[in-house]
Amino acid sequence: MLSAIYRLWSRLGLWRWILLIALAAAAYSGLGRKKVDPSSQVISSVVKRADVEVSVLATGKVEAAKTVDVGAQASGQIKRLAVQLGDRVKKGDLLAEIDPSVSQNDFDEAQMSIEGLQAQKTIKQLALDDAEQELARQKTMMAGDATPRKELESAANAVKMRQAEIRQLAAQLRQAEIKLATAKTNLGFTRIVAPIDGIVASIAVKEGQTVNAIQSAPTILTLADMDTMKVQAQVAEADVVRLKAGTPLYFSVLGAPETKIKGQVAGVEPTPQTINNAIFYNAHFFVPNPQGLLRLQMTAQVTFILAAARNVLTIPVGAIGKKGAASDQYTVKVLDAQGQIQDRTVTIGLRGNIVAEVKSGLKDGDKVVIGNGSADDGMPAKSGKVSERA
Repeated sequence: MLSAIYRLWSRLGLWRWILLIALAAAAYSGLGRKKVDPSSQVISSVVKRADVEVSVLATGKVEAAKTVDVGAQASGQIKRLAVQLGDRVKKGDLLAEIDPSVSQNDFDEAQMSIEGLQAQKTIKQLALDDAEQELARQKTMMAGDATPRKELESAANAVKMRQAEIRQLAAQLRQAEIKLATAKTNLGFTRIVAPIDGIVASIAVKEGQTVNAIQSAPTILTLADMDTMKVQAQVAEADVVRLKAGTPLYFSVLGAPETKIKGQVAGVEPTPQTINNAIFYNAHFFVPNPQGLLRLQMTAQVTFILAAARNVLTIPVGAIGKKGAASDQYTVKVLDAQGQIQDRTVTIGLRGNIVAEVKSGLKDGDKVVIGNGSADDGMPAKSGKVSERA
């Protein structure tokens, strides 16, 4: 029996090796094939409650709500700077002093001019008193026909002359008083004080530097009121039409990305800016800054909220399939408890960039398919995690 099998095997020649390879391949295929679990071939996400937002994103700069360039109204050398960068000052605090020598001399001269005029006025008043007495005497004598009329008329003219001189001195005194007030004001200008409460944002001069305020007031320093900050956000022309005064928003700065600061649009500037051939409009808003977190020229990542649904059932936008019979109905693929994939019709509400609101057709905890996790797309089978904000 064995010899007969051996002779048959020898006669097969090359075909015996082909037969062995075919038998081995069939055995390997039968042993290696396993039942495929559909849930292991897709990426799924759990239906859960979250916020859905339709928003416009923009980048902006943080500025002080109010800044004042404090200038010098007096010319001269900067004698002293009383503040440093970053100092917080109150309205009326001394910021800097200009050498008051020239202004002080002008003030003293104006004051002495007034004193001289007042002395002249006293002299003129005494002369008027004498003239009035002489006029009275001449009138008495004229009544007794004891003096010529010419003397009476001369006495009357003398009184009028003294009165005119006193009026002239009074006018000169008023002019001198105006000059004194001006000199006093100019002397006060040598002491530069804070016009508002704020922080010293910049200093443009140094001690010992000479400033000239004859033609224009040179800037000494800049004060910024940083208790309230202004944010200017650059919004693309395609999005700006959807913004209006009162549109809610929130933003964060690069130094504190986890802190969301809320606000609302105060207005949109009518004149655009062109940046790299693209048109942008500045939307601005104001926010309080009690903790001093916000600083000048910080970069703000701004999110303008056009519509929002809070604490609603959500699914990833990628899970939404074909449109249904109604305008808000769509088909989604759902993994059931046995791991099988089923089609289900759902009603979609607000649709954001990442997640969409589910009004009906799903419940909290359901799993929806958002992608193929087979080797064809190079992704492992898993349950996906989705951001809760659109």
